[in-house]
Amino acid sequence: MNIAAADLNLLVVFEALLEERSVSRAARRVGLSQPAASNALRRLRDLFSDRLFIRAGRGMAPTPRALELAGSVRSGLTHLRAALDPRRTFDPATSARSFRIAMTDYAEWLLVPALLRRLSRDAPQLQILLRRVERIFVVPEEELREGALDAAIGSFPEVSALDPGTHAQDLWHDRNVCILRRGHRLLRRPWTPEAFASSPQVGVFYRPETQGLIDNVLAGYGLRRRLQATAPHFLTVPDIVAASDLIAVVPALLASRFAKLLPLVVREVPVPLPLFHARLVWHERNHGDPAQAWFRAAVAAAASAPAAS
Repeated sequence: MNIAAADLNLLVVFEALLEERSVSRAARRVGLSQPAASNALRRLRDLFSDRLFIRAGRGMAPTPRALELAGSVRSGLTHLRAALDPRRTFDPATSARSFRIAMTDYAEWLLVPALLRRLSRDAPQLQILLRRVERIFVVPEEELREGALDAAIGSFPEVSALDPGTHAQDLWHDRNVCILRRGHRLLRRPWTPEAFASSPQVGVFYRPETQGLIDNVLAGYGLRRRLQATAPHFLTVPDIVAASDLIAVVPALLASRFAKLLPLVVREVPVPLPLFHARLVWHERNHGDPAQAWFRAAVAAAASAPAAS
C-alpha cells in the first residue's frame, strides 16, 4: 500500500464503524452524510482488499481482517490525535468523553456509586460505559491493547506478571470469608475444613468452569468441595445463601454489608486463603493521555472510600 496515496480520514470512518457497527451511526459520529459514509466504506474496502464490515441483523459486523486492523488503527489515531493537540490538557468540567471500563460485579457494586458521585460533581458530561470482565483473575489484555477497553478492574496479577505494555495500580485488598444463613446446622458443629468442604455450596464462576482457587486449596488437604450450584454474579449469592442451606465464600466487604440486610452469619474460612488485590489495569496506548490519566485518578479516589466501608 502506498500510504502517500491513502486518505487517512478513511481511518476515522473505520474507527467509527468499529465502535458503532452501523453506517448511519458512524456517519453521525464523524459528521458525514450517510451516502458519504457509505462511499468511505467502499473506499476502505478497496484500500484493504476486504469487505471489512458485513451486514448482521440490523447492524454491521467486522470481518476477521477488520478485527486484525482494529488495534493498529485505534493506536495510530490515538497517537496522531495526541501529536496534533497543541494543548495536551484535559478539562473534565467541559469534556464529554466516554470511558469504557470492565470490572467484576463486586467491584462495580463497591466502586461505581462513589465514582459517579465524583463525576457528577467534577465532570458532569463525562460518560462511563461499564463492561463485565470475562474472567475474574485474568486481565483482558487484548481488549486493552486494541482499544476496546480503556481500563479494567479485577483480582489481577501484579504488574511484573503482565504483558510489558500493561500498567497496573492497586486499588484495595480484601479477604474471603464464608457466609451461612442464621440457624444453619453447621453453626452447631465444629468448624473444620472437613465440615466446610462437605457442606453444599454455591460458587461464583464467570465462565463455564467449576474448579477454582478454593478447590485447589482444599485439594491440598485431600478434600473436595461439594459445589451444588454456581452463579455468574457475586451479588446474587447472599440472597441464595440466606434462603437455603448452601454456604458460600465471598469477599469480606460484601459479606459485612449483606449481613446487615439479610439473616446471614459471617465466618472465617477454615482453610488459609490468600488476600486478593483489586487492581486497575490499562495499556500503554492510554498511559500518556491527560483525559485517561484524570479518569484513572478519579477511579483511584473513589476506591479510597469504597461504598461498603
